[in-house]
Amino acid sequence: MKKRGITTAVLLLAGAVVAWDQLSGWTDLSAKLSAGVPQQTKVYQSEFQASAEQAITALKQSQQQGQFPALTAAVAWRGQLLWAGAVGYADLESQKPTSIESQFRIGSTSKAVTATALARAVAAGAIDLDAPISRYKTDLPNSQWLDLTLRQLMSHTAGFPGYDGNTDRIGAVRTWVKWGEFQDVHDALDLFDESKMLYLAGTNFHYSSFDVNLASAVLQSAVKQPFLQYLNKEVSQPLGLSSLAASEQPYPHQVSFYMTHDGYAKKHREVNLSQKWAGGGLAASSVDLVLLGSAWFNSDFIPAAVQQQFWTPQKLNNGEVNEQSYALGWRNFSQNHLFCDKDNPLSRTISFVHHGGVSDGAQSWLVIYPELQLVVAMNTNTVKEKYCDFAKQAALITRPFLQQIAPDWLLPAKQQENNKG
Repeated sequence: MKKRGITTAVLLLAGAVVAWDQLSGWTDLSAKLSAGVPQQTKVYQSEFQASAEQAITALKQSQQQGQFPALTAAVAWRGQLLWAGAVGYADLESQKPTSIESQFRIGSTSKAVTATALARAVAAGAIDLDAPISRYKTDLPNSQWLDLTLRQLMSHTAGFPGYDGNTDRIGAVRTWVKWGEFQDVHDALDLFDESKMLYLAGTNFHYSSFDVNLASAVLQSAVKQPFLQYLNKEVSQPLGLSSLAASEQPYPHQVSFYMTHDGYAKKHREVNLSQKWAGGGLAASSVDLVLLGSAWFNSDFIPAAVQQQFWTPQKLNNGEVNEQSYALGWRNFSQNHLFCDKDNPLSRTISFVHHGGVSDGAQSWLVIYPELQLVVAMNTNTVKEKYCDFAKQAALITRPFLQQIAPDWLLPAKQQENNKG
């Protein structure tokens, strides 16, 4: 399709973004946090009171030591919420406390949410993961896309580049600026529909949001409903997820988003993420993310056979599992420790299905331990340069519950010290 010409206005906007990032206006975050911060904790199952007390203590320590403006988390087991906690400020300037209802941008954790909506469509027989996407979407703007499948799109084996490799130059600029508003997921295809593909579909792996964004456009064509409407009908409403929505949608408990550096913070510039709802533009609370993860164990919501399809790491055409053990909208691999917690080995290898997200002024983490039906989510309203500096905090929150649910999975403290030595 013919592109809209690049304009001086777009270049000026891009320049303004760079200039804005250099402006002053930093707040002394350390001073605000040292004065004491608000916290909220809620125990849903009384027998987990002691574990919850340890979890909120760990969450507060993580928030203080990591200099997070706000940090929230939630834990569920066997489909039931156990605990939720919140520490810090939803807005530093007004000193509005964060709460367990606080909504955060969830970045690429949106891919797991999109996978949930797609799994519902697969279970209903509305769509086939291995059919050419042109069967469902007849107005694809690029002929190279006609024979791609949803399996390839959702496993990042279709051949799409990431943001940095997008050769649709005008689309690349617009993707970076993030000020354009898109009313429909089909319209956002304009940002990469002229980009070159990296490889023949199925022959390699490259993580990208573009393929998941395209998958959402195919999904809405198949179900004959706008993507956000279908997401609300098939996921948010049945599960009671009031916070799960597009990040631009007004929500009374959405936090403010920040850049942080050396004990200082300032609000992130305004962005519009409607270009990538499915791949990275949704928002939710930690509680709602945990409820969504738990729903994958409900066979009435997602049948076990469909669950396994979406949680199985996908193979390339040569029969090898892709390099990230990426399934369909989820990663799935095993380690002998919790994520980012190598210093505290477990007594056995643990499998986990998970997805993390980094957005503009926010980070998100959602992990499911299938063998235990344990689900943990965590969110913050800033971005750490190293993702583990954020995600490793979830291990501190998880361990008290793991001690109660499956104590034999944890090594005795003395043995842990020996292993470290």
